[in-house]
Amino acid sequence: MNWRFKAVQQVALDVYNWLVPLATINILWAILSLTLVLMPPATAALYEIAFWASQGEGPYIQDYLAALRRWLVRSWVWGGVSLFLAFVSGFAVDFYISQQSTLGVVLLVASGTFIVFIWLMQFYFWPYMFLQDHPRAWQAARNAAFTVLGDPLFVLAYVILTSILLVLSALLVIPFVLITPVIIAFLGIYSLRDWLSHHGYMDTATQEH
Repeated sequence: MNWRFKAVQQVALDVYNWLVPLATINILWAILSLTLVLMPPATAALYEIAFWASQGEGPYIQDYLAALRRWLVRSWVWGGVSLFLAFVSGFAVDFYISQQSTLGVVLLVASGTFIVFIWLMQFYFWPYMFLQDHPRAWQAARNAAFTVLGDPLFVLAYVILTSILLVLSALLVIPFVLITPVIIAFLGIYSLRDWLSHHGYMDTATQEH
């Protein structure tokens, strides 16, 4: 199998082997996310579980809850930035669409490109946080940006795949509650690990600078 799609196969195997604990963890994530305040740490904990699974350790409920406590405060660095980006994205698009000039069109395209770039970076922010020797938000964001610039088609392919999963599972509701967020976290960790390994960056891109 092509290395670019190896992550899909590995995630399918993990979900098959650990369906019950992963579904339980995903239900916990869904319940915690309803509070909104706990959504960032609950999401960070999903990626930590995915990271340890990539190291050969099975997913355990107690590990997920421990990760939730660890990321209770620090995850809001990501959460705050995400909320800010969502606000700025909506404002920028609404403002430039209303402009009836050539400059307005140029600025709309430029801001749209920037918004897409930022959201593509988001996909690998948490995977980098756990693949780095020392989790640091600024370093994870920087490495995610370099990954998007270095291989935009690879990142876009996985973002499109996860977007399709999100839309379909949201429409069906039950898959979203049971397993989809876990699958997305696993896809992020595994696909980034494969990308770094293929390009020989595993020992350099994830280390502290």
